[in-house]
Amino acid sequence: MATSNITSLNLAGNKLYCNYHHHPVLPMATLQVLYSARYQKLRSDSLVPLEDHVTIFPTPVLWLQIPHQFLLHPPSHHAYLTAALSSLNLPPQFVPIIISLALNLATNANSLECYSIVARLEYLRIEQIDQTNDYDEILRAQFRDMVDAGMAPSDDIDYLVADFMNLLDGFGLESAPSTEEGASTSAIDKLVRKGGFVACSSQEGQGFDVGFTCSVCLEEPKAGDKLIRMNCSHMYHQSCLLPWLQKRNTCPNCRCKLDEQ
Repeated sequence: MATSNITSLNLAGNKLYCNYHHHPVLPMATLQVLYSARYQKLRSDSLVPLEDHVTIFPTPVLWLQIPHQFLLHPPSHHAYLTAALSSLNLPPQFVPIIISLALNLATNANSLECYSIVARLEYLRIEQIDQTNDYDEILRAQFRDMVDAGMAPSDDIDYLVADFMNLLDGFGLESAPSTEEGASTSAIDKLVRKGGFVACSSQEGQGFDVGFTCSVCLEEPKAGDKLIRMNCSHMYHQSCLLPWLQKRNTCPNCRCKLDEQ
């Protein structure tokens, strides 16, 4: 399993005008830095994530007010921002980008002008699972994430894997050797694009009745869960159906072939 880390920066800045009659004190510019983190699990041969969720929601790590006299003197302005940003241990390529925007917004500023900048940093951790990896390894990784998120009924990974495999055995997935191949990557990607949707707080109006449960995990969808509706109208959690389709090219309920839908 290969792991890669990507940090991205999103900048938004505006020049502000202060009405001196309402604010007799010279205005100060502001710089806010927010940090968030996300996790994705991908198959090496597909761009559709097996998992994609936020692990840390946007959190302020810096709220800086820049005195107005620094806006009128670029060298002091640059030194003030450099000192503040260096304490955050940001990726070095981002610091000059943030400072450049601030200096541009402060260019030709008069006594009534300042700026507001919000810098959003996102740390993305990506795990890529090779298509030839052992199926048991994929299941263990998925159940480990569920345990960490407090979503599993038990913290015993071995028990969860065995219970899930017994459930699949009831569908005939592992009950006998089979030469049937899993669905093609393009067919799975097309299904996710066409039939994928996110459960809302009310199940009504989404094509299934209140009390509906995914027939793989036997759990009711919760708001925000990623679901897939197959053309045969059977619906499942995306995280439940994709491992099945990697091994079998059929709907777990009615055995309708994916490539024929």
